[in-house]
Amino acid sequence: MIRELVELVNWILAVAMWLAIGRVALDVLTRGYPTVIGRLFRFLTVPLDRVGERFFPRLTPVARVALWIPVFVGLRLALFVVLVSTS
Repeated sequence: MIRELVELVNWILAVAMWLAIGRVALDVLTRGYPTVIGRLFRFLTVPLDRVGERFFPRLTPVARVALWIPVFVGLRLALFVVLVSTS
């Protein structure tokens, strides 16, 4: 049961991480020009931007979202360590 729960959390973190990477990459490549895919990435990463805005109000929205990428990687690595230690 714990393995399935860890796997689910890992998938959720992976999707959030790749959404953040996609938004940052697309904003850098298009220089902020609005595209359909860019609007989708922005819509899905607005909660990350809002939380980041409380801690880093002077950063741009793309920079605030980019700060979440190491957080997601660290959480996924911690989940891996938990999974390996319980096996």
